Amino acid sequence: MLKGLIMCFAVLFAQLAVLHVIDMRLYNSVQDARKTTLTTVTPHKKENDEEQVIG
Repeated sequence: MLKGLIMCFAVLFAQLAVLHVIDMRLYNSVQDARKTTLTTVTPHKKENDEEQVIG
């Protein structure tokens, strides 16, 4: 029973280590992508302005 418990904890810690490595790789790539992207916001025209131009 003790051997099974030790094996269970060993597998658990191995999984946590793998997930930690994957998480760090994904987190670093998201930060790199955020640094390089720029967004510009264009203001919307008011409906009154469009009606005055047409009419």
